[in-house]
Amino acid sequence: MTPLTLSLLRWVAYALLIASAILVGLAIPQLNKARRAPIYAMRRSARERATRWALAALVLQALAVVLLILTSYLATVVSAVTAPTATVTGAPTYTATPSPTRTPTVTPTRPPTATPPFIPTPTPAVPLPESLLNPLPSAVPAGENARIAVITLAAEQDADGQPVAPGSEFPPGDHRVVLFFTYEGLADGVTTTFAWYKNGEFLDFCSDTWLWGLVEGRARGERGRASYPCELPGGWTPGGYEVRVFIETRLQGIAQFVVEE
Repeated sequence: MTPLTLSLLRWVAYALLIASAILVGLAIPQLNKARRAPIYAMRRSARERATRWALAALVLQALAVVLLILTSYLATVVSAVTAPTATVTGAPTYTATPSPTRTPTVTPTRPPTATPPFIPTPTPAVPLPESLLNPLPSAVPAGENARIAVITLAAEQDADGQPVAPGSEFPPGDHRVVLFFTYEGLADGVTTTFAWYKNGEFLDFCSDTWLWGLVEGRARGERGRASYPCELPGGWTPGGYEVRVFIETRLQGIAQFVVEE
């Protein structure tokens, strides 16, 4: 293989890296749109396009790295094969003993390392409540710093709003189960959902989707600590329960508990 061919392969690898960078540049606006578009269908479509372009960029970068490693290896082989062999011609009257020659050590060129595009961590595979499939009127997009963090569960809270005897096991009967959480970066009008489930089945009574700060009794500001109580009609029956908390369609946390005899 000639040096010209090796040089051509290197340029092909560099072209692949440039093409992958272009795909990353196309994927980034789609990622932003997937997080901020007011309609769920638009966010899902943007997320799918961003994923396709990001995967294509990764494939191009992988091919480029393989080509660079291959050309480096072939250059080493070609240099070893084409290196001239020194011969010592002795004089007619005596035999000359050639001094040992030191074989040069060829250090292969390390190929550049491709930097993968930024891909957000996938959201856990949790089915969305039906209330999130249709956007609420007057909803505003959530900011990138909007967060809800689940703290604990308890059957009661004290006068200061703190949990009393928190835990994950509760007796059956007529009583409340209270979810405690903190939040930040939540502007008025952001869609929030607290979805309650029993053994994987949606509990419509306790669940709710609303516009943050625009419901009477829930004007909590952008940052703070709050609670969300639930008391089922007819009381709690034995089984496994969980609360899934969403900002728009982004899962924020899951609180699990059991009701036992």
